[in-house]
Amino acid sequence: MTETSTATPGHTGDAADSTTVSLTLLLVSGSRSTFPFQGTETIENVKAKVFDSWPKDWQEEKPASPQSLKILYLGKFLADSSTLESNKIQPGNTTIVHLTIKAPEQELHGNSKSDSAAKCKFCLIL
Repeated sequence: MTETSTATPGHTGDAADSTTVSLTLLLVSGSRSTFPFQGTETIENVKAKVFDSWPKDWQEEKPASPQSLKILYLGKFLADSSTLESNKIQPGNTTIVHLTIKAPEQELHGNSKSDSAAKCKFCLIL
């Protein structure tokens, strides 16, 4: 008889308990760190907690604010108002997500009218 896996893409291993969502945040540089959360937490809260607990070995990449962080999961950026559960990130597993950091000039200038041409800010190759 053949065994079938029901693992969700991006999930690996088990978390400490079945009510905790463990997120392994992966930076573009390849650095990674795991943080525990509740499934009901919003992405905005997740980013604030990550910012407040920024790993010591990531100091040279530290963003200016939690709003500088973007979380990418299964090919989409997660909305600040959404929860981990609503994004189908389930408790009891460790889930790998990508964490990107906006450059300071992007935050200060935002969408300037003088530079309306679309430009690639980063490239993600899977």
